Amino acid sequence: MPCSPRKARMLIIENKATVISRSPFTIKLKYGSAGYKQELTLGVDTGHSKVGLSIVSKTKEVFSAIATLRNDISNKITTKKIYRRARRGRLRHRKPRFLNRNSSIRKGRLAPSIQWKIDTYVKLINKLKFLMPITNIVLETGTFDMNKLNNPDIKNHQYQKGVKYGFENTKAYILTRDDYKCQCGKKGCVSKLEVHHIIYRSNGGTNNPNNLITLCSKHHKALHDGKFKLNVKKQTILKAATTMNVIRTKLLNIFPGAIETFGYVTKTNRYKYDIEKTHTNDAFVIAGGKVQERESERSINFKRKNNRSIQKNRNGFATAIRRQRYKIQPKDIIKFEGKNYVSIGIQNKGAYLKIKDGLKTLVKSVKKIEIVFHQKGIIFS
Repeated sequence: MPCSPRKARMLIIENKATVISRSPFTIKLKYGSAGYKQELTLGVDTGHSKVGLSIVSKTKEVFSAIATLRNDISNKITTKKIYRRARRGRLRHRKPRFLNRNSSIRKGRLAPSIQWKIDTYVKLINKLKFLMPITNIVLETGTFDMNKLNNPDIKNHQYQKGVKYGFENTKAYILTRDDYKCQCGKKGCVSKLEVHHIIYRSNGGTNNPNNLITLCSKHHKALHDGKFKLNVKKQTILKAATTMNVIRTKLLNIFPGAIETFGYVTKTNRYKYDIEKTHTNDAFVIAGGKVQERESERSINFKRKNNRSIQKNRNGFATAIRRQRYKIQPKDIIKFEGKNYVSIGIQNKGAYLKIKDGLKTLVKSVKKIEIVFHQKGIIFS
């Protein structure tokens, strides 16, 4: 259970406790206790980008935090694919090093961005269970109807048939829907028709019919050349809703003893106790919080453990080949001239380190720097 910093310091000085975690700072008693444990409930406000966490006892809230999840994994994998294909083009006859296209291996595999979020939820919950005697877990989840989000009027048999029912392919449906006419709203159209992505695939657009429109070849080319812009409603991207559906199923399977609740229940309880809507406040209410004494909010971020792209080729620069994993990694705590800083990244093949202290940034030789603490994947602050 949480105690005051002074009490923790005195227990360590008197050799009655040992430190088992620096972030968050946690001690473990060396002597036996009566064995009594307070009942604690962990409330989790699940989300695609932000996660609210709150641990509540009968008398007070003992932990409150908001975790900011990474949403850059998909873009980084795309960039890595570009580097990999460039290398593969120079080694055309290299034997394959692994078999990643076997259907039995890929069966049940999730996208890396979704798998990372699920693994992170599990790590967060298990980390808090390790640090505190949590007896109950309450998860606020959500089930999203993708068809209903796209078409609020959908009903009955329309779920099975869909808008493309009876058409040979998506292109045939788009051309028929747009009456075989260019939808740019300009004059001088030609007879050749093409299908255009409103949100480009490179920007996360999909092949959903709501993201496709009919253009003639003349105006299609002019649009890509930047000569004009389309004045149409862009498709609503449902990536976050799809991800949350997967996360809900996986978490309930991983934590079968967890209690599931829903947003409307949380909203009702917030109004009942006049609590403002935030991620941490939602988590507090989810955990059964009412009028208990509140804890100050922490922030949780996540560290990219290692950049496995060994070689990067950039136009105008020499080939960058990293031959070792440096001892100092980004977000590690280091000491320079008696003062603590946070590392940003290694420069000049490991000779210098960029560091920061608040808004101030410096570049110093690694020979003058001492490592204080190597941050793990989860960073509490």
